[in-house]
This record gives sequence, structure tokens and C-alpha cells, in this order.
Amino acid sequence: MNELGPTVLVAVGDEILSGHTLDTNSHLLASRAFEAGWPVRRIEVVGDDDEEIAAAIRRALADDGVSRIVVSGGIGPTPDDHTFAAVAMALGRPLEVNPEALAIISAIVGRMHEAGWVDTAEVSPANLRSATLPAGATLVPNRRGMAPAVALDVGDDRLLFVLPGIPREFSTIVENELIPRYFAGRARPHVAEVVYTSVPEAEMHDPMLTLASEFPDLQVGSYPNTEQRRLVIRLQGRDAARLDAATRRLRELRSDGPR
Repeated sequence: MNELGPTVLVAVGDEILSGHTLDTNSHLLASRAFEAGWPVRRIEVVGDDDEEIAAAIRRALADDGVSRIVVSGGIGPTPDDHTFAAVAMALGRPLEVNPEALAIISAIVGRMHEAGWVDTAEVSPANLRSATLPAGATLVPNRRGMAPAVALDVGDDRLLFVLPGIPREFSTIVENELIPRYFAGRARPHVAEVVYTSVPEAEMHDPMLTLASEFPDLQVGSYPNTEQRRLVIRLQGRDAARLDAATRRLRELRSDGPR
């Protein structure tokens, strides 16, 4: 397994692709997963289409280095919500009414009826659709909404999660459930930065090539801020000693300007 890339995120939504909605969910999860030691290898955005969602999931499953797949969005009660059906298609599993999900939805509808928000306490066909999940799904608590979040075991210590796309629900599930329960047991990658002032980015081409050849186990990136005339060279890896050695080597290769 490639330890530096165990997670793939699939964000679902025509509204993201059209630019009507900013995908803050992927940013949040990428940050939290990195801090937990499960860095993201790839983020893919697809529209509300069964085949496109299923294809993205199959691509993630085909990558042997990926052990956590998180799909967000498209699990509500309306006809444009395709994600659960697409997940079932990708995994070759049937859809079925999940009794636990149905009980939770029934309780929420009952409370809404008591509050006078809906006319009946009966679960509508639309809400029943939200409780229809891929076979084998385990519920992940969603304390901020009605749509069920789920975890699916896809074998070889690999898990696929489906989360609601509403940011307040997504963030609560990630912070309170996903990270502590399913993204535990690993150390955060080590990160080091060397900051240059008034150094053109192109001048770091050769030093970075040298680092890449001498430290192939590390990731090295160049991040300019032209407004502040600052250039950050960021290094990351699992071995702190190797990172320290690479940082010293970078300063040898280009010693003027770093702080």
C-alpha cells in the first residue's frame, strides 16, 4: 500500500460542476484526513448521474493503494439524488430498506408532525427512498439531519463511506464520527517548509530536481505568493530524519534567502 495516498474523495453534485456551490466538504476532509495520517490521493467531482458516480467509485476501488473512499452528496429524498443507487451499482449489491435508517427517519418525521411542520407522521415514499441503502451498509450517526450516512466494508481493510453533502451535516459527521472512529491509528506525515523571499520560482527548478533524485521517498512542492514576494518549498514524508536531511540539503543547494 502507498502510505502517502490511502484516501479518495468523490464529491457528487451538478451544483459543484456548474459553480453554483463551492465544495468546502472536500477541503475539510482532506485537511482532517491528512492530520490523522490518511492523506488524500485524489479528489474527483462528478455530476448527479448514476453511471458517472459508479464509475468514479470503481476507479477508486481499482486503486490498490486506497483504503478509504468517501463519497459525499446526492443522498436526499428527491429524484436528483442518485448516490445510493450508484454505490449499489458499483459494488454489485442490491438496494434494500434499512430498518435502522427507517426507524431514525420515522422518529424525525414524528417529531416534525408534533411540531406542526408536516401534515402526517407517516413516512412518505420520498423519505422511504432515503432509507433504501446498499445491502450491508452500516449506519454512521448523523446528528444534524435526516439523510443516513453509511459505511460499507469493501474487503481487505478497505471502507467506503457515503455522507450527506450539506456542509453542516458533513462536517459534524467527519469531526465526530469518521476521523475518530475510522481514520485512527496512523501518525500525521511530517511537514517542513523553507521560505524564500524575492526568489523567482523558476530558480528552484534544479534544486528541486536534485531533491527528487536524492529523496524519492519524500514529496516536494513549490508554492509562490507573488503579492508577498515569498516562495515556500514544502516537503513532507513519513520519516522525520529523512525530512530533516532533505531540508538541510535544500538549503545547501539554494542557501540565499530562506528563513
